[in-house]
Amino acid sequence: MENPFEPSKPLFGARFFDGKRHDLGWATQVSLRKPSLGGLTVLDVANSEPALARSLLMLDKSRLLVRCQDAAGGSWDFTWASGYSNGPDIRIQGVLAYVFGDRSA
Repeated sequence: MENPFEPSKPLFGARFFDGKRHDLGWATQVSLRKPSLGGLTVLDVANSEPALARSLLMLDKSRLLVRCQDAAGGSWDFTWASGYSNGPDIRIQGVLAYVFGDRSA
């Protein structure tokens, strides 16, 4: 049986944008976790810029776009997302509006 708490897809870095498409900053590692029981999409964000970390921790059911910078070039557009501290990393969970590229949730 698979552990739902382990990341399913380690990814390269990503740039984050708010609902008005303002650049929030860069993180060097983003991992997509296995789908949660509630159907929310969950991302773990590591090694983020300090300003990005503050912005993500303040998310409370806010619009968010995550644009990956790897070869697959996928992105997630969250209708709403919330962020919270998960040890040294930040966990984001929310409801997707759309997935761009090869990034299935």
